[in-house]
Amino acid sequence: MSPIATPAPPPARKLALAVLARVLPQASRRKGPGAGQDVQAALDVALLNAHGLDPRDRGLATELVYGYLRLRGRLAFICVRFLKQPDAVPAAVRRILELAAYEILFCSKVPAYATVDWAVSAVRVQAGKGLSGMANAVLRRIAADPAVFDDADFYCRDRCPEAQYLSRFYSCPEWIVDMWLRDFGPEDTRAYLAAQLTSAPLGLRINRSRDGAREFFDALAAAPGVLAADFPTLALPAGTDLPEAAGIDLPAALAAGRLSRQSAAAQRILYDLRLDDWPEPIFDACAGRGGKTLLLAEAGKKVIAGDMHAGRLSGLGREAARLGLAPVGVLRGSATRLPLAPGRVGTILLDAPCSGLGVLARRPDAKWRRRPEDVAGLTRLQRAMLEGAYAALAPGGRIVYVTCTAHPAENEGNIDRLGARHHDLTLEAEIPATPSPSLGETFYGAVLRKSG
Repeated sequence: MSPIATPAPPPARKLALAVLARVLPQASRRKGPGAGQDVQAALDVALLNAHGLDPRDRGLATELVYGYLRLRGRLAFICVRFLKQPDAVPAAVRRILELAAYEILFCSKVPAYATVDWAVSAVRVQAGKGLSGMANAVLRRIAADPAVFDDADFYCRDRCPEAQYLSRFYSCPEWIVDMWLRDFGPEDTRAYLAAQLTSAPLGLRINRSRDGAREFFDALAAAPGVLAADFPTLALPAGTDLPEAAGIDLPAALAAGRLSRQSAAAQRILYDLRLDDWPEPIFDACAGRGGKTLLLAEAGKKVIAGDMHAGRLSGLGREAARLGLAPVGVLRGSATRLPLAPGRVGTILLDAPCSGLGVLARRPDAKWRRRPEDVAGLTRLQRAMLEGAYAALAPGGRIVYVTCTAHPAENEGNIDRLGARHHDLTLEAEIPATPSPSLGETFYGAVLRKSG
């Protein structure tokens, strides 16, 4: 008699588990800073290859991946409370339990019995019948009284230290919590922690170089549900996917180059640093895929894009054409040794690689992939970039330094150090990394002028 086949997890769960395995590889296989794929890249590839997957399953897989990464720490603590020997449970089985716990607690449209069913089957395939019985018992206990896990007291019943409690409840590695408590104190730390548990809003950038840009912006800003509006930047609730708003066909407007998707906070930091006053040409030394480069071009600035990775710059020409902009000059090279003759540009923009602790709402994988030693290495890299910018800048020029992190050593510490080494630099503007309830993300920025 043939054995009864054990069904595979439903498509959305199978895809989510596969993506999470690529984003968060086993610790023993970790090969240095940032090991594991970026979550958006891993998810994009998985969805691209998921031919015939129902749109509802695509949406559920995306919610499961991002929701799990935001709440992984809390979910792990919950599951461990119901395991007699947590260390004896394989990591792959714990991942299934935690993902199923997320679905039970946060996906109200999915019946709990359906979640328990697929998860128990997945554990049976992964580890056999014995552990599948354990999984059944754990998940049924979680499903029996889900409201108990909303109570903050559940996470500190053992009278643990404050940092450990905050790490559990807000699902953030304890080393980050410790650092924020030291640098910002308990009140601001809780604000940063609360912000990283939310879903970042959809940011839109109106192409201000087009005729009628202000009227187009005003029409969108008047639409119901808009979280923030400050020309040419809009923030819409998370989960918005460019629907029709105020009678405007947003996908068509996107295709026609009247607007672009871009983090609202990433846009606003440049305007808050008074980009209209920056001398030209502007060299965007860490341009990546060119979001800030194109924002500056739409503002009428002469701008050159630079990056050490040619692949990141490869789509810049197509994007400029979509937006109706003139082609943008491109220079490939490292921002630590800028490919510029001294005095060639008026402003050097360093949107520096950083720990990303200010945008965990958008990139929740970063908090699990980063380590303290990674942050120290990034700080050294940022200092080298700042020194490279100083060397390439003529008197009267500006260095604009931007990060998306809440970490003083990468922000104020780097600017203070550069100013102490070069007394011909004057700090003209500085925007601290402060949580924004409406924009959902935290950026730091500073403008330094090199005197003659």
